[in-house]
Amino acid sequence: MDSSGSTSSTNIHLGFNDVRQWLADEAAGASVTNLFQQLEPNNNPAEIRIQYDRVAGIEALMDLNSSFYIRQYDDLHEILRMLALEGSTLYPEDLKLIHNVLEQSRVLKSIFISNPSDETVIWTQDFEKIIPLLDIEKDILRVVGPDGEVLDKASSALSSLRRKLRKSGGAVRTRMADLVKKYGDSGYLNESQAGIKAGRLVLPVISSYKHQVQGVIQDMSNTGTTTYIEPFEIIELNNQIKTIEIEEQQEVQRILRELTGRLHIHHHTIQQNYKMLEHLDYHTALAKFGKTFACSIPTLSEDGTFLLKMARNPRLALQRKVVPLELSMAGHINTLIITGPNAGGKTVALKTIGLLTLMANAGVPVPAAESSVIPFVDRIFTDIGDQQSLVDDLSTFSAHISTIISILDQTTTRSLVLLDELGTGTDPAEGAALARSILESLGSAGVKTVATTHLGDLKVFAHEAENVMNGAMEFDQKGLKPTYKFLAGVPGSSYGFEISKRLGLSDDILNRARGYIGWARDSMEKLLRTLEAERATLSGLKSDNTDLQRDLKMKQKRMDTALESVQKAERKADREAARQAGQIITDARQTVEQVIKQIKESQAGKENIKEVRGTLDQVEAELEKVIEETEEPLKLEKLSSKDVTKGLEVTVFSLDQIGVVLEKPTRGKTMVEVDGKRMRVPIEWLGKAPQNNESESQSTVVVNVSDRESSTYSLDLRGFRADAAIEELGRFIDQAVLNNLSLMQIIHGKGTGVIKKVVHEVLDKHPAVRNKRLGGLDEGGAGITFVELK
Repeated sequence: MDSSGSTSSTNIHLGFNDVRQWLADEAAGASVTNLFQQLEPNNNPAEIRIQYDRVAGIEALMDLNSSFYIRQYDDLHEILRMLALEGSTLYPEDLKLIHNVLEQSRVLKSIFISNPSDETVIWTQDFEKIIPLLDIEKDILRVVGPDGEVLDKASSALSSLRRKLRKSGGAVRTRMADLVKKYGDSGYLNESQAGIKAGRLVLPVISSYKHQVQGVIQDMSNTGTTTYIEPFEIIELNNQIKTIEIEEQQEVQRILRELTGRLHIHHHTIQQNYKMLEHLDYHTALAKFGKTFACSIPTLSEDGTFLLKMARNPRLALQRKVVPLELSMAGHINTLIITGPNAGGKTVALKTIGLLTLMANAGVPVPAAESSVIPFVDRIFTDIGDQQSLVDDLSTFSAHISTIISILDQTTTRSLVLLDELGTGTDPAEGAALARSILESLGSAGVKTVATTHLGDLKVFAHEAENVMNGAMEFDQKGLKPTYKFLAGVPGSSYGFEISKRLGLSDDILNRARGYIGWARDSMEKLLRTLEAERATLSGLKSDNTDLQRDLKMKQKRMDTALESVQKAERKADREAARQAGQIITDARQTVEQVIKQIKESQAGKENIKEVRGTLDQVEAELEKVIEETEEPLKLEKLSSKDVTKGLEVTVFSLDQIGVVLEKPTRGKTMVEVDGKRMRVPIEWLGKAPQNNESESQSTVVVNVSDRESSTYSLDLRGFRADAAIEELGRFIDQAVLNNLSLMQIIHGKGTGVIKKVVHEVLDKHPAVRNKRLGGLDEGGAGITFVELK
């Protein structure tokens, strides 16, 4: 994938080189590290999808078993080449490297077999290729020690030779100590201990007495005052040691040659296991990168569709909190023109689109929310930044045009083109005309193009032309600062005057500038600003409407549940009382339906919403009175892990509320959304949600009414056993979070301190807890803990 013919410049401009290095750092093996450092997008979309499925499988394995990870291992390609040669001998260090690979591949296969799941099935055939060689592993450990030495126990002969060496060495040292004492007492030595010269034990004899010591002169000091003599009797003992050492080396070579021969028989299996470890390492590094940057696996489209949800540029995410990019661009839209103020995030948005496209086409998880869609592209071309060249005598404008000419010559219908500040560097009118013509040329060729600009004519072009879309970076008109939010479908104002005023430019200059800009241009900019302000207001009203609609649906569901309770009471209790309660419920439902109809038929301003909420509160008060009078004891039917699926409505027993399951269960827990709050709960806390269409014999009635009185900020655990206290505390914290409490107190008493200890352990690990403290002398002291929630 190129930028004006240069892959490297695209990688640099978009930050793909950083992604390469991050992936290389996650790899455990040198060979896989090198692969990531040279990573390029794949030109086969089917292979990219398979790679993504494999990464998802590894992520699942890592979640199922925390022991699934790969330790560092060395490149075995050269060692395996030697092992393929019959009669070759490997060094002990080489054998240790092979053992590491055999052990890791065997353990990883064992973890895979012990943790079956639907997500990991794609790896079945790959793990079948790993053939454990436990006997070979044991042979290597029997021969080679942890520091790469050949062990005494490698053979009985080697053990015997090393015992002889130790014995002979001891004899030499003992005899040498005797000679040092003998000649030292006679005054023949310059020093009180023996030395070593040329690997031989010698006596430091005063040169004038050298004829008094029988032996071979090995060396002499620089001054000539000391002669280093190896005594004859020590020579004989050293020769014996040398002979044993030679025999030892021969035995070591025999052992290594024999062990290498056994490995040679399994050369193909060892090579296959090594290839599989590299294969696993590659995908594990991708999975670890995905977890580090909170990535997801996107859908790869082949019709040019873009759907980026909560997309973040990983380079910026490492440095600071970033505003996510939300972008929806249908397949038939060929061109997106992004406008907005300087430093408003246009170029960042452009680079984020390009970088995530590069990552997706290389099979790398992208930092965006699930269900994001990124198109498959054959090449990416960029014209980003000032490419002025003094060497080639190119101005900024000339450099941009040269790059664009190269791009126009190379693009296909599967290419993605990213153009930053298109049309700048020359007369604005000419620049806008050229820019429009360039975009029309790319669009008519079916090339996906994203361009940023300040030119007003291009905003009009995007509004009028087919298959061209406007986009803007939002600007806070009150605070006069960018929000970095991307707005699809609307053009943006440059806010040059507003920003200049905020920076301190005088009103006199600004007023003259407004006079120069022309009435039409000024009117268009004012119109854009007005439209943006109205869009912000409508967005707020839409949000209020959405909240109200959600509240209405929840209240209607509660009414349906209550009606079921009333119907059951009617069969079993006072029929006349039940009929009266049923009439109240029916009236309440009619009221809600009328309110919903009014909401849908009107724009529902704030006053309307306030009035509707008052009506609903009255209905709810009558409803809860009916529920209290007709409610029977709950029959709680628990769910098993296999019953819990994504999107299932469930009852959370600990909260007595209905929630929706957000993901498949993992290790006995799952993520549930209750009343807009997300929490991870054990499966045993979940039961079936009430169903209105079940028969009487199958019905499980659960009246879902929030118990606000139980949301008090104090919990008394005195008299509880430890396990019961933990369970009660978990429920209490969940209720506190749902009711938006910021402070609560736990009364555990002093006593033996057991309950206080388990309470503090739970609080230290709970994600909703900001901090905790024991009570003061006037607050209950060590018998009470105050908790601040996030």
